[in-house]
Amino acid sequence: MKKISLHTFKHTLRDIHTNTENRRFCFVIGAGASYKSGIPTGGELAKEWFDEIKERYSEEEIDLWIKEARIDKQDLAAHYGSIYRKRFESDKTSGYEFLVKAMQSAKPTFGHFVLAQILTKAPGNCILTTNFDSLIESSIYQYTDKTPLVCGHESLSGYARPSNIHPLIIKIHRDLLLSPKSDPDEINTLDEGWKEPLDNIFSSDIPIIIGYGGNDGSLMDYFEKMKRPSNFFWCGHKGTPPSQRIEKLVEQLDGSYIDIDGFDEMMKELLWVFTEIKPVKDELDAITRSRIETINTQLNEMNIRSKSVDPIEIASKKELSAFEYSTMAENEPDYEKRKAIYLKALKRFPKAAWLWNVFTYFLHFVKKDYSNLEEYYLKALAIDPENANNNGNYALFLNDIKKDYENAEKYYLKALAIDPENANNNGNYAVFLNDIKKDYENAEKYYLKALAINPEDAINNGNYAIFLKNIKKDYENAEKYYLKALAIDPENATYNGSYAIFLYDTKKDYENAEKYYLKALAIDPENANTNGNYASFLLIKNTKNEATKHLEKAFQLNNNEKNDLSVELWFYKYAHYTESLDESEKAIESLLKEGVRSIGWNLDKNVEVAIENGHPNPEKLKELAERITKL
Repeated sequence: MKKISLHTFKHTLRDIHTNTENRRFCFVIGAGASYKSGIPTGGELAKEWFDEIKERYSEEEIDLWIKEARIDKQDLAAHYGSIYRKRFESDKTSGYEFLVKAMQSAKPTFGHFVLAQILTKAPGNCILTTNFDSLIESSIYQYTDKTPLVCGHESLSGYARPSNIHPLIIKIHRDLLLSPKSDPDEINTLDEGWKEPLDNIFSSDIPIIIGYGGNDGSLMDYFEKMKRPSNFFWCGHKGTPPSQRIEKLVEQLDGSYIDIDGFDEMMKELLWVFTEIKPVKDELDAITRSRIETINTQLNEMNIRSKSVDPIEIASKKELSAFEYSTMAENEPDYEKRKAIYLKALKRFPKAAWLWNVFTYFLHFVKKDYSNLEEYYLKALAIDPENANNNGNYALFLNDIKKDYENAEKYYLKALAIDPENANNNGNYAVFLNDIKKDYENAEKYYLKALAINPEDAINNGNYAIFLKNIKKDYENAEKYYLKALAIDPENATYNGSYAIFLYDTKKDYENAEKYYLKALAIDPENANTNGNYASFLLIKNTKNEATKHLEKAFQLNNNEKNDLSVELWFYKYAHYTESLDESEKAIESLLKEGVRSIGWNLDKNVEVAIENGHPNPEKLKELAERITKL
């Protein structure tokens, strides 16, 4: 049997995909491709059922069955059908119900996303599977704008032809909802209806086997008798050596065997082959945006909202659904009117949990209206206490607005207990641990978990970059994460400003630092932190007139908040404005007395320049800088 590396396999597929028009691929998918989705493999089920059989029958009955069925206890997977039959022989319906339960919570994985993209971006390729699950077609519905043709029963075999319009999925053991085949009498023989369609497919399409153990007679018998295709690839898991039957088949068809780490890992490698596939975020954003636009267009055509009449007036005259109210609010550009629409909707539908969640999000993150926000959050959580997003958002409110850190942590932890795989909540709790609790070890754990869940999240990449710079002093990796955050969201004012600080403070690249400061201010000119940081930069450059404008604007925007920025701003005044020495020193001492610090912030250059410019009390200047920035 010829074995080739994954590297060689990728290059071979790319040659075929790029250079030939009359050859496509038929991905032959087995249970191994569904394993990470939460569906047990045939081997795992066979072992589980075999153990249950031993509990149900006497030793004599089991020994007789093993002998008659020729069960090899060292290779239970090869006897999946016989074990299934024995396990459920007293009630066959229980077998079907077991399979339904095993698959009901399964979700597509990254590999299914890539497979869906291949089927739709490179039309003509198809799927042949022994699986009953709907993971592949679900991926096509969720992640593309195409509709698959699913031939999940032999009576549909006549329709099994690859199409450039509808991706083809053939289920030779039937779909889960169409009396799937598990009994050995059923899976050991391929229904006659499949032979002609498969002969037609493999006359041009190249089989690529993934996650299939070759343990059913039907498909293996077909492969062993088929006319040799133009090529044949069998991908097997590195940890599981192929059976002699597989080795013989690969050799017989003059094919190649490839060791792979798993289904998802191999499909990720195929992104190099199928360059038509865009990044996941871009692909999903485009699909979602298109669907939202279509629905909104249809709603507008039905005159849910009239441009000539005030929306609140419409709401008072028409009997609208909660959905219609929400759509009307989303289309209203005036935030006060939008708030009024939401409140009217909630008065009519006070138990609509999703409407409360939309409303609180709007007030918190869009309108930034905190006046009665806590009351609304508590109402939302009373109706839907197990909503992870709302628990996490309320934690943010308690943290950022109320400074109620004890309760903030309770809600962060509750949100993560409800949904531990929520990237936003993991990232926000990491910031809380970093900024408030100074628990840097656990903060990093949550940063890394957030990034493992969603590596393309700009906020978590940017926050982790700041952590690496300020806490770990790992400047090389900090820059990588800064650049990744800005590649994902180049118009993010916060991370443009943070990267400017990094360039100035760490890399001493003053020219590019100023470029990023200016970009951050162009995006968000009303950001207090960016104005304050740029003022510091200009003071160090001895550009005092321009610095003063940004310093005063930062004071104004910070609105007397007792935070790290406030103590920084007063220090800049103390360092560079001798006419404000007394006022600045009193303000700094007052903030320090209340525990306000800017731990880790670098004031060294400000101290150096101020002394060079003749500061009247350099020792006090150094003392204040140390007290502000050191624990």
